[in-house]
Amino acid sequence: AAPDRNGEAPPLSAYVGKHPTEPVQGVTFFQHPDVRAAMVASGVDRDIQKSIVFDGNVVGVVTETRGRLLLHGYDPAGAGSTNWAILMIPDGSKAAVCYSTGIVGYEKGADWYFEGDVAFTLYTPCPSEEGDMESLSNWPIGPIPG
Repeated sequence: AAPDRNGEAPPLSAYVGKHPTEPVQGVTFFQHPDVRAAMVASGVDRDIQKSIVFDGNVVGVVTETRGRLLLHGYDPAGAGSTNWAILMIPDGSKAAVCYSTGIVGYEKGADWYFEGDVAFTLYTPCPSEEGDMESLSNWPIGPIPG
């Protein structure tokens, strides 16, 4: 769907506290041009993008933490082992996508896609709330963790 009648999408901060399928000015979070562009720019595979946006995931509301927007979801079929998160600067200028199909020691983890490639892998599920963000400090505003 296109942005509102005036041709402008709402600011991303307008989605805080809302489910990503709940429209603001006629545009859902996933339809927002800044969100779509950020997912593409992150470098996450197109199939992963589709699974985040279109599959029957359990998805929370958009939250704000440390100057960033966070959205988390998971596939209920795997009891949450396949999970994902989108972490964005509210102006849409920087974003990262986390995607995990399960955690296995230091063999399989949650990949963080940023600026066209996998930036790093953490061996914890993708963050779902503010308390999960400690290991990321203020990234992607600041430096990559680690």
